[in-house]
Amino acid sequence: MMVNLEEADPGNVLRVVRVESSHLAHDLYRIGLEPGSKLIKFPKDEIKRRSVRVACPDGNHRVLGGGMSAKIVVERPDGSKTPLSQMKPKEQGKIIALTGGPGFRDTLKTLGFSIGDTIRLMRLLPPMEYIAVVDKHKHVHLQEGIASKIWGVSEGAERQFTSAGKRKDFEVTKLLGGARARGYLENLHIGPGTNLVLIDIEPSKPIAFGPQDHLAIETMDGLRIHLGPNEARAVFVEKV
Repeated sequence: MMVNLEEADPGNVLRVVRVESSHLAHDLYRIGLEPGSKLIKFPKDEIKRRSVRVACPDGNHRVLGGGMSAKIVVERPDGSKTPLSQMKPKEQGKIIALTGGPGFRDTLKTLGFSIGDTIRLMRLLPPMEYIAVVDKHKHVHLQEGIASKIWGVSEGAERQFTSAGKRKDFEVTKLLGGARARGYLENLHIGPGTNLVLIDIEPSKPIAFGPQDHLAIETMDGLRIHLGPNEARAVFVEKV
């Protein structure tokens, strides 16, 4: 069924059917978005959240996307409770609850966390994108939150793709996170058995057509685009 972006459910991979505004259609075409292009609409509460770097009980550092950090409830040493996403850098506490489903719990287990573990928020991360080569031939741009959901082996150790060394082979063994993240990566032909090579890490450069806090989408090329209500209603999509 065809709907406009304002009406479309977040989290699904969507295909552009048409853009009713000729000016907007021209601008989107210039950045590679046209009928047939695929994208994902972000949940509204994730638009402003930032990825965080945290310390595991074993001392390793992991990257958690903003949506993930909001689903981890932590008890501070003084007994106060808060989502991890609302903690300040260098604060720590014990994980007492998870508000995500079974897939979320499995993701945290893979990353080295479980209920009762101490977690320390090291710092908030600026929006970055990871430029990589898929299976030796296709270049992709991955936002940090998505890159953190790729788990694999590189240089003899298991790690997130966000911890991969530049120009080093990285064999994907598992996709972390929920259906949205997995569907996005699978559409880029990234999954268990895929070979990735990190080429570079650059500051993310979102493009805005209207207010940046209303609606955000991400293309299969890793481009983050913000749309206002009028612009979102002019873009018609269908679920892939």
